[in-house]
Amino acid sequence: MPLPNSSNRLQFKEYLRSNREKFTSGVQTCVLGDIQGSILSISSGIDTSQVTRVILFDNNEVVGLSTVLSQQQLFYVPALPDDSIIIGVGTALDNQYRLDFVGDGQGIKFGDQIFGLDDVIGLGTDVSLIVKGLGGGLFQPDNPPTYTVGTSSTSVSEGGSVSVTVNTTNVGSGTTLFYNIIGNVDSADFSDNVTAGSFIVSNGIGTVTKSIANDLDENEGIEAFAVRIAVGSSTGQVVGTSSTIFITDVGLPSATITPNATSVNEGSSVSFTVNTINATGTLYYSTGGTATAEDFSNNSTTGSFNVVSTGATTGIGTIVRSIATDAVLDGNETFNIVVRTGSTSGPGIVTSSDVTIGDVAPTYSITPDVLNVDEGGSVLFTVTSSLSTDFLYYTVISPNNALTDLDFENAYPASGFLNITNGSALFSLYPKSDRSTEGPEKFSVELRAGGSNGAILATSPEVTINDTSLSVGANANNLTFGPVRVNRDDGNIQDVADWYDICSLDQLPEGGKVAIFIDTSGSMTMSTVSQSYNKLVEKLNERNITIITVTNSSEDWITPFLTDLS
Repeated sequence: MPLPNSSNRLQFKEYLRSNREKFTSGVQTCVLGDIQGSILSISSGIDTSQVTRVILFDNNEVVGLSTVLSQQQLFYVPALPDDSIIIGVGTALDNQYRLDFVGDGQGIKFGDQIFGLDDVIGLGTDVSLIVKGLGGGLFQPDNPPTYTVGTSSTSVSEGGSVSVTVNTTNVGSGTTLFYNIIGNVDSADFSDNVTAGSFIVSNGIGTVTKSIANDLDENEGIEAFAVRIAVGSSTGQVVGTSSTIFITDVGLPSATITPNATSVNEGSSVSFTVNTINATGTLYYSTGGTATAEDFSNNSTTGSFNVVSTGATTGIGTIVRSIATDAVLDGNETFNIVVRTGSTSGPGIVTSSDVTIGDVAPTYSITPDVLNVDEGGSVLFTVTSSLSTDFLYYTVISPNNALTDLDFENAYPASGFLNITNGSALFSLYPKSDRSTEGPEKFSVELRAGGSNGAILATSPEVTINDTSLSVGANANNLTFGPVRVNRDDGNIQDVADWYDICSLDQLPEGGKVAIFIDTSGSMTMSTVSQSYNKLVEKLNERNITIITVTNSSEDWITPFLTDLS
């Protein structure tokens, strides 16, 4: 599109409107002479080389102009006949002013009044515009803003902060101003690592606060800076500069560190008190000596701690190291603490004296809940350890090794592994009711380290197993066994009785013989106990034991056995 002239000026404005999305910004900068042809009438004495801001907009659009107004430069609204624009002021555009462009260069209406060349349009208490051109609108902001820059102090120490306050007039609330820092400083001298930025004016006042980094360098010499205030950007038009602010170098940090003990046992802790000069906030530590990460409860030799200010340059902090308890007797070890700045590998400023770690053997116990138990009962063992976690082995011991796994229920063997969790573990043993008359039996349980051949760590009190085989049946005595009441299974497998186990037939030799009488008098038949009978036959066959089955309907179980059976 060629520059505007009297013939194409309306088409030029239409072109700007229809193609505004192709521009990088809604405010374009040129000199007045470039767009003069699109304006019907211009005030006398206007320099056409003046920088002019062109506002790209659509009819009735709200356009934020806080920055443009604060720069006090000419701006042009390329309005078409009878267009309207709504000027917004403030970050939230909370102040809005409607301008109507009457006809093609006939005037600009605000409220009920129409304004011509050189008229002043008072939009608000701090916003006025001088009409410098018609045919669209060429405006010059009136009531130029003022900026007064002050500082909270002209001297600040490393680690401190200073505020720069900008008092303004004719600058709307919500207007963004910018700053940049000049002097023999750089970004590292400030806690936020920033030397340029922006801030918002509210009720005529804006503030920039800068915190000075404590960079731990005592050879910097005298440092000083000032804060420049600009509009548009941090490199834009400078509207004010603060007085010079000097930075006081506080020097390198130093510290003392004192442990509350020179030795500490495994499972205990030691506290280090750190008194600092020129160091507050977060400091770091590493560990020296023969101790390793595994010797500490958090499995680490490094960390951080906070230093609280106790004066202008002093502070205090605390490091607590908790010592782990392990199962290894590895002799005494030592460690010290190195206090560092910046990180756990940063410069060290102090090293503590050595602290000795005393080796402590872990302790164990195993306790049964009863000291006497009947066959068929149970014993619950509680295992405790001074270690939070461990892996142990238990085994039953008895005089002459009389007891084995066979004396306990299969699911609860006489030996096995234990996992210690939170310093304890539980397990149970269930002495089997074997129907064998063997008298009372005694056993204990040993705890071992790691396996069956590990070191013995603890032994339980002795537990007595009471023999209940003699009390089976109301008529039992030293010469007889029984009677024993058993189930009638009626062919149901869930009701089966294990005759083999009841009669302790496991004591018969391989290839032997056994005879059994079954009453078939009428109230009971073979089908009444078929599942129990089948189970007996199955177990005897497994051991090659011959079974001789006798039945009759007279309930006579004696006579059939007064002869040789085959």
